[in-house]
Amino acid sequence: DSMYFKKPLYLLLCTMVIGQLQAQYNPDNHVVTLSKYYLEPMSSIENGSAEERKEVMEENAKKMNPLQTKLISSMTLWHYWTGKSNEVLEIHEWASLADADATIIEAQDTRKKAWRKDEDREEFMSNFNKYWTGKHTDVGVMELNMDMVKRASRPYKDNTFATLTKYYLKPLSKVEDGSADDRKEVLQAWFDNVVKKNDKLLSHMMLMHYWTGSMGGSGGRPVIMVNEYATMEDAINEDISELVEKAWPDEEERKAFQKKHSAYWSNYVHEDLAIRWNLVKLQK
Repeated sequence: DSMYFKKPLYLLLCTMVIGQLQAQYNPDNHVVTLSKYYLEPMSSIENGSAEERKEVMEENAKKMNPLQTKLISSMTLWHYWTGKSNEVLEIHEWASLADADATIIEAQDTRKKAWRKDEDREEFMSNFNKYWTGKHTDVGVMELNMDMVKRASRPYKDNTFATLTKYYLKPLSKVEDGSADDRKEVLQAWFDNVVKKNDKLLSHMMLMHYWTGSMGGSGGRPVIMVNEYATMEDAINEDISELVEKAWPDEEERKAFQKKHSAYWSNYVHEDLAIRWNLVKLQK
């Protein structure tokens, strides 16, 4: 219910194919949903202000997030350099798609717990909803690789920056001497030695194909990396060369590893999807 869910996101699909879900992804991994919401222009809102909008959104997160116990984590990403200025992207993490669906179904009851008095709840929702168009777009449902998740070590006072980048894992049949086990070992080594030890990278999620987009063929498997930084300078000027050299001090071994790593990633061909503000006071 984070912004407001007028409709169950995936209720129909979930009930129709619930028997197939466990076979489609690693049950130890989590599910991430991505949705876009759209702000009303401030000039069109009667008795509205940027200050009030900030207040009601923070109140909504403060009261709803603790009650949405199946919601493991969330990021609310506002416009910075990407997309339309009125778009807000929400990234929600769940243990399963069934948990996401249950949270949506229970949204109204959860709101009643958050605002126990009907008049208080109705007044709040009136103030909250006037800032939104009532439209949302379901962007994607992805599988979160739990072996390669980096969490922020502490809450941040100031808003952070999030980048979303799409890469493609090359089909194993096109990787010389490649295998699923070797690929997993190589990717894990990169995460453990570079991603995890990169102090400028506050958090990291590796989102793999689940129900969204195409998969297979010569295009390979799409993977979206969600990276969080304290500043834009950290995001733009990220330098991991020292970490790579420290992890693989022998030059020949380092070159061999990088060649193998890049081969699994289609030589790092990628698509920059977004650079957005992460509103930390709305985050769970």
